[in-house]
Order: sequence, then C-alpha cells, then structure tokens
Amino acid sequence: MYMSKDHLLTLSIQVCRYNLLELVDHFHNRGLYRSIFLSIMEGEESLKIFSPEIKIQDPCIKESIPLLPPIYLYHGTADYSIPSVASERFAEALKKAGASVELILYDGKTHTDLFLQDPLRGGKDDLFDHVVSVIHSNDKDAVAKGTTAAPRRRFVPEILLQMARKISPF
Repeated sequence: MYMSKDHLLTLSIQVCRYNLLELVDHFHNRGLYRSIFLSIMEGEESLKIFSPEIKIQDPCIKESIPLLPPIYLYHGTADYSIPSVASERFAEALKKAGASVELILYDGKTHTDLFLQDPLRGGKDDLFDHVVSVIHSNDKDAVAKGTTAAPRRRFVPEILLQMARKISPF
C-alpha cells in the first residue's frame, strides 16, 4: 500500500445494513420474521441506531461526512438477502450528505458470490481487482505496471460452488 505524509488511504471492508427500517418487511418475507428480527435488534428504536443511511442524516455529524475517505459500495444485482436497491439508496444518501462514494454493481451476483464463491472459483476476480486498484490508486509505479492481480487457482469444483449457491440462505 502506498502512503505518503500527504496521503492516507483507509480501507475498511464492512457489511452494511443500510436502512434496517426499510428492510424489516423484506427480511420477514424471507423467513426472518419481524418479531424475531426486532427481538434480535432489541426493538424498533435500535433499527435507527444500526442503520448507516439514517445515521448520516443526524445533524450532529453533518459536518464530518465530507471528511470521510472515499467510500466504495459493492453489491450483486442478484442478491436476494439484501436487494441491490438498498446500496443504490445508501449511495444517494451518502452523496447528498457530501460523501465521496462509488457504487459498483455486479450483474447476476448473489449475496455470497463476491466474497465466497468467486474467490473459491479462482481465475480472474473483478471485486479483488477493483479493491487492489483502489489500494494502489496513488502508487504511480503500481499503476504503470497495472493493478490487476494474476489469476488465482481454483479451490473448489464448480459443481460444489453451484450447489452452495442454490442452498445458501443468503
């Protein structure tokens, strides 16, 4: 990773919950029933506390939002656990609040494809390549050499990956 006294790159990978108030019905329809979900979350009021899309609207933090490092959101369009529209709304809310944000949607990818099946599949990994390019974006030598990683070896036969994709609750 390239860092100089003038540049600090912060890379944080998180699974965001975006706006939990808007996802309660979606979770309920997928089998995580409202009463169970609200019990886990310790009530409906907690949903606001754990929803970044709502938190960034807090006037107390308004001036700090533009100071955040660039934010990259990665989401598969075939994600049925959390619909990709949740990332689209979160990206718009971040932009409106003054954050620098880029939303990258992966066509046909599910909730677990990006971080589980694709890395196990080996070969070229678009998400990995994008993260590497972000990390090296201010490293002129790395950019000159190209920031994509070499293809990786396969860890699991394709039939097992397809089976995992079909039976995954996510």
